[in-house]
Amino acid sequence: MENNLPSSNAGQSLGIIALIFGIIGVLAAFIPCFGFIAVLFGILAIVFGAIGLNQAKKENASTSLPKAGLYLGIAATVFVIIWVAIFVGSIGSLALEHKDEIERALDSVKVEQIKTADSLDVEVQVDTTTIEDTVK
Repeated sequence: MENNLPSSNAGQSLGIIALIFGIIGVLAAFIPCFGFIAVLFGILAIVFGAIGLNQAKKENASTSLPKAGLYLGIAATVFVIIWVAIFVGSIGSLALEHKDEIERALDSVKVEQIKTADSLDVEVQVDTTTIEDTVK
């Protein structure tokens, strides 16, 4: 008869480290402007959790701590990816929504550059591409 009880503590210390990094990563993922830190801690939690899980499986030890750290690391990384996608999407939609206003503002800046150059008797090369050309 085979004994399926945990026989060692292999992978538990790495599981604890992964759990700590995972918790910090998840907490940092919900704080604005801390996305890079959350991704860093998330990736570290994934790495330590995977190594600890591998060690625990080899030695027939408990896999709960490494799994928890691994899952929290994945969650932190996914949260940051979702937040970045939402942020980039909202900025992009706002830019497209106000495209005409942005184009008029850029055109007025070009006109001011030309007026300033004329008053100083300096030849200025102005880029005549518009936002439409840039978007295409």
